[in-house]
Amino acid sequence: MEQDRMINDYKKQNIEDIKSYYLQKADENLPKLNKTLIVPNVCASALNRGDTFVLDLGNHYVGYFSFNMWFADAYIDAPVRMSVRFCETKRELEDDYTDYHGELCESWLQEEIINVDFPGEYRMPRRYAARYVKVNILRTPKKISLSDFKFEAESGADTAALKPFEITDDELGAIDRVAVNTLKNCMQRVFEDGPKRDRRLWIGDLRLEALANYYTFDNISLVKRCLYLFAAAERNEYGILPGFVYENPIFCSGSWFLIDYSLMFVCTLCDLYSHTRDTKTFHDLYPIAKSILDVLDATKDDEGLVTTRSGDVFIDWCQGLKKGSALEGIYLYTLDRWCEVLESIGNEDDAALYRARLEQGRAASRKYLYDEKKGAFINKRDEYQNSVHTATWMVLGGVVKGNEAKHILKEVISSPDSVKPFTPYMHHYTVDALIKAGLMQEAEKYIRNIWGGMVKMGADTFFEVYVPSDPDFSPYGDRKVNSMCHAWSCTATYFIRKYGFGKPLHNTTFD
Repeated sequence: MEQDRMINDYKKQNIEDIKSYYLQKADENLPKLNKTLIVPNVCASALNRGDTFVLDLGNHYVGYFSFNMWFADAYIDAPVRMSVRFCETKRELEDDYTDYHGELCESWLQEEIINVDFPGEYRMPRRYAARYVKVNILRTPKKISLSDFKFEAESGADTAALKPFEITDDELGAIDRVAVNTLKNCMQRVFEDGPKRDRRLWIGDLRLEALANYYTFDNISLVKRCLYLFAAAERNEYGILPGFVYENPIFCSGSWFLIDYSLMFVCTLCDLYSHTRDTKTFHDLYPIAKSILDVLDATKDDEGLVTTRSGDVFIDWCQGLKKGSALEGIYLYTLDRWCEVLESIGNEDDAALYRARLEQGRAASRKYLYDEKKGAFINKRDEYQNSVHTATWMVLGGVVKGNEAKHILKEVISSPDSVKPFTPYMHHYTVDALIKAGLMQEAEKYIRNIWGGMVKMGADTFFEVYVPSDPDFSPYGDRKVNSMCHAWSCTATYFIRKYGFGKPLHNTTFD
């Protein structure tokens, strides 16, 4: 079998040779960055110390800012000092950055203090993510004029390649447009998690961006590039991939090894094959995907359930979340996707092996994680916590189906006492579970509530974190450092376009 040959070759080759091959394949798929020039028709003249003005770019963009400075009355005989703040939302224009108290470094806040020495064009060297640009003159020896403002936006997405999609529902149409804009701005040299902050490639974001990409820009090369970059990454002693990698200006592996994100690497590879039938890429990355699943199988406890001994687990930013049962669901979900592809390519032996593990895991989950009397996944492993997260992943993992899945999801989502998702990342999988259970109207309502809620707040792009009951929530201790254009938030367009939300719904189940 081709897969067996790849695994044997993988074991024989020097690890540096393998890494070099994967990095070469990643470079072969480096995208061309498409540029758009935004020119606000504004001229700020006779500016003096303390003067402030705001430029509105008309939409959220990612790119580089430049302007022209000239003297108003007399030649400028000393540098002009000014602050330039790049804001993703209007609210950021008035934020006080001096009282920032978050856990992340405050240098992520997009405000620069610059000195402009001479009249003429000044191009700011860093890349920014912004809808608004706020300029404040801090020091100037003479009155000045600022003009010829330019914002050169960049994206790895080709807007000319965007697949046409007609929708008559105004709200869902707005959600789709904002989701596409979010994806476009996060498509750079890689699928970035957030162009304002982090600017790196995370596996969890990659998986969701790739799904949305297939129904919008369909940039296959960028998906392959990102998978090859992770294939080149240094894994921990158990074989778990890092949750993220850096790729520019140098390639560097991240230091946070996430079990659930490693599993999402497998899912992303399976998604790519299902969408393209690209056997070459699948065979290239098969040894890594297989080893991840084998690592998880080796962590099983006496009850036949996977454990966290090989790394950390993300699931969601939700505070106090118990993650053991959700991880099991993700493992089963990944096994299911893996088996589908193995069966599709005719690898019957491996398919049978992993299908047996899948059914064993489903049976163990049903026995040890499900409370029959309560009709819920409430168990000792999760300290008897009732969460949407566990129910979602148990449905996606196929532990419960049909009417039983419908009942469990309805109950846990509506319960005032259950733990609810905090991030659009987890909101995505909740919608996915509702669809799999055949709850199409509930899924559409969920999309309108979460992504529609952000649109009603004036979003040009979708946020890293959205908690309707607590819009100021930040996992970092201060919302000012939250990313307001974040990759894992883009998948409303995937659901709207794939399942035709906004059009007449059909009572279709997806068991």
